[in-house]
Amino acid sequence: MNITITGNLGSGKTSVCEELKKAGFEVIKTGTIFREIATEKGVSVIELNELAKTDTSIDKMLDNRSTLLGRQKDNTVFDSRMGWYFIPDSFKIFVLTQIQESARRVLGDLERAAEGYRDLNEATEGILKRTRLEQERFLELYHVNYYNQSNYNLIIDSTYATPVEVTSEIIREFELYKMEQFTGKTVFLNSKPETIDRAAYFFDFTEYK
Repeated sequence: MNITITGNLGSGKTSVCEELKKAGFEVIKTGTIFREIATEKGVSVIELNELAKTDTSIDKMLDNRSTLLGRQKDNTVFDSRMGWYFIPDSFKIFVLTQIQESARRVLGDLERAAEGYRDLNEATEGILKRTRLEQERFLELYHVNYYNQSNYNLIIDSTYATPVEVTSEIIREFELYKMEQFTGKTVFLNSKPETIDRAAYFFDFTEYK
């Protein structure tokens, strides 16, 4: 029984995965698998990224390895954009954040300084552009809408919540899932569902409660 976790840009997913690791879960990131493939091929990660632009076998290798690990592992968290797709028996989580808050986090993240956003508006536009490109890419490669609610068991809003609060909710819901007492839902932490402006998110909430 594994967890796959993804989210929109700036959702705080990486911090949540660090908290899940502290809670005793093994965390496997797509980047780690990608680095392993680069090592096996005797090239750098940058070189492998360049190769992947024209060699589709690299993406397939990454996807196949994710699927295999999903079958071999237990009580493991897969931090992966498409983990929910390649590990279909997992507890599938999407960490959701309002676009403006995503932009604020990205703008203040020193590790993202290379992205070069000058202010909140520029960061917002950049995130929206990358999100649309990402959506188009996944539609082309896998014929799925990454931002469709029906892909996930749990959609959890981190806009007004700390990584610790998000992690606690994930663990609680995962335990219910393992006991077959979980029903798919959206959790808005620290805010009332009736006050939520769903237009503030880049996400398809159709028929999801």
